[in-house]
Amino acid sequence: MTNLARASLALSLAALLSPVTAPSTQAVLVEDLGVRLGKPVHISLSTGFNGVVGAGIKSLRVDGVVMDGFCIDPFTRALKSSSGYSFVPLTQAPEAPFTLTANEATQISDLWAMFYSPAMKKKKAAGLQIAIWEVVGGDDFSVVGKSYGARKMLAALGGFTGQGADLIALTGPGQDYVVPTPPGHGGETTPTPTPGPSPSPPPNNVPDGGSTFPLFATAIMALLAINTSCVPALIRVRVKRNRMSAKRP
Repeated sequence: MTNLARASLALSLAALLSPVTAPSTQAVLVEDLGVRLGKPVHISLSTGFNGVVGAGIKSLRVDGVVMDGFCIDPFTRALKSSSGYSFVPLTQAPEAPFTLTANEATQISDLWAMFYSPAMKKKKAAGLQIAIWEVVGGDDFSVVGKSYGARKMLAALGGFTGQGADLIALTGPGQDYVVPTPPGHGGETTPTPTPGPSPSPPPNNVPDGGSTFPLFATAIMALLAINTSCVPALIRVRVKRNRMSAKRP
């Protein structure tokens, strides 16, 4: 096979693999229906805002599905409706410089697991929202007056050993939110301790779908290389041996 033919085949394989392995993003319509359960709180931000806002469980309609959520972006104004949202891991929201670290994402998942309930009291809902804002904002966020138990919630993180809630972020042009992970979306849960060494898998394990095509392409390219380099060498060896045999008396 000529070099031109091999190059054409490689390009064809790359074109075949690209739509399979490339990640997909889909625009999501988010409607902010307001605070469903909560209380007004007085907050102060390093960006200059100082005033009273609603803190508590947000009622969100996401692509027509109503769900509970909490704001993870007190520094951005909420929009009543926008189709420019997308689901992302908690560690990719909100926008810089307040993007969550892995540890902060875990704290929010743990807070949700410990204190969230669809029918929780208004004061407790406000406290949970404030605790989440404290995690996000750090020194750039502060509460003036009542915090509705947020400090106690944050203190309880140190003794929590359970499983964090399976959550995902909604990021877009308005406030970013944290919501339960819908079916079909990969969220983030509290990391579990790293297990010890485990036995090697049996040799007949089948690669997962994400690696099957790249392995197949690699095998094809290797066979093509063998076809053009190794086979002529074998032929030359056999010819040489035949000539040597012919010279013997």
